[in-house]
Amino acid sequence: MGDRSSFVTSGTARLLLLGLLWGATFPIARAGVAAGADPILLVALDLGLAAAVLAPVALLSAPRRPSGRSLAESAALGALLIAGINLPLYWGLRFATGGSASILYATSPIVSLVALALLGGSSGVHRRQLAALGVGLGGVLLLGIASPGGASARTDLALAAFGIGAVCQGVGAALVGRARPAGEGAWGLTFQFVGGAAAASILLPVLSPSPALPLNAATVGSIAYVGIVSMAIGYTLFFDLIHRAGAVRANQVTFLNPVVAVAVGVIAFAERIEPLEIAALVLILGALVLLQPSRSDRRRPEVPAAGARAVDRGLRPSHP
Repeated sequence: MGDRSSFVTSGTARLLLLGLLWGATFPIARAGVAAGADPILLVALDLGLAAAVLAPVALLSAPRRPSGRSLAESAALGALLIAGINLPLYWGLRFATGGSASILYATSPIVSLVALALLGGSSGVHRRQLAALGVGLGGVLLLGIASPGGASARTDLALAAFGIGAVCQGVGAALVGRARPAGEGAWGLTFQFVGGAAAASILLPVLSPSPALPLNAATVGSIAYVGIVSMAIGYTLFFDLIHRAGAVRANQVTFLNPVVAVAVGVIAFAERIEPLEIAALVLILGALVLLQPSRSDRRRPEVPAAGARAVDRGLRPSHP
């Protein structure tokens, strides 16, 4: 019992730390976009920097390289998950605030819940989780009403882009839990960033034929923070949480992001926040409370459906 309790405390600490790192990402990324940098190029550079940071770690900590097939799978997962999260995010940040983006991305635990049920790796959707789905979606709908300039077609497109990113995060996390039940090592994570950077680079000439990259403090600072702190460090924590606690609980970090994102945006970048946006945030945080495991859930690990591989894991860590 003591080991399980200590893990819950440790997992909560990881979740809070990741919430701080990722929450600040939304307004910092928007600052780079607002300074004139092309959003697709920023994503490619951020992912390339993260791969460059993690490659020496992989060489030093895990000198035995995984098979080529395993690395190719990691690259494909990175193209779906990491590029799928960040490309819609950066594109949408041209037209909406980082706080709005973080609130919409907070629906990804609910997406993971649905994805796990469809993949057959969950024991089912419980009433509390259905309630969380309803409360969280209510917050998203309220956000659509509350977003500054909500009548603007560009703002609507930005919110749609954030929704796509949230789906990629929710579904991608569930797939990572399925494809990597033993966790993703340093080599695999490095190749996830390589795959994501490749996807962004391929899309760059299509979406941004003449990409701009002004070398100002906002752009350089955005690339440095997002590439090193948010991606290299943040995704290492995120994949560890997926392995230890499962996709739904790992994605609960997105409920913490809006608190940090809105605070950083208001204090550091003078972003506006509307009263209805605060109400939307409260609703989505309420969904987080409903998604917290009960005492009985903590006493027994989640049981996968018959014949299916374990997708979402219980609270107790499982190391090879």
